[in-house]
Amino acid sequence: MKLSENNKKSLLVSIHQLIEENASHTVNHLENKRTNHLINYPSNGGFTESEKSELEKLEINPTLKSALRKVFASNTADVFFAVLNIIDGTSDPTVEFGEWEDVMLVDYDEENEIDSMLHDDFYGTYWDWKEKRPNPGWKLDLLEE
Repeated sequence: MKLSENNKKSLLVSIHQLIEENASHTVNHLENKRTNHLINYPSNGGFTESEKSELEKLEINPTLKSALRKVFASNTADVFFAVLNIIDGTSDPTVEFGEWEDVMLVDYDEENEIDSMLHDDFYGTYWDWKEKRPNPGWKLDLLEE
């Protein structure tokens, strides 16, 4: 079984909608100095006081607001595009836990038992990533190393 054209189009168009909505929400939080609404990843993430102070200094005018929405939307689209390439089998994950086998996104079938959900495991696997990631000189979480 494959993913139906209707489900494929609905999924992809929904992704575009979410990208646009989230970029707008993020810029609105910046504009309104709501830095506590900007970080939910990783689970113990957040800003240092100096980071928060610098973000709150931003003077968001309509042109900067437009530019930031484009930057955030493009960044998010790049991530989705990379994930879709992995699902399509046109690229492989760069971090592996054993041998990678291609996956497939298919329409729901009651005969296929669902035993776990990707969204349920997403945030928790940050710690697996953190163990494997190179040290780029900055970090997402607030843990002291």
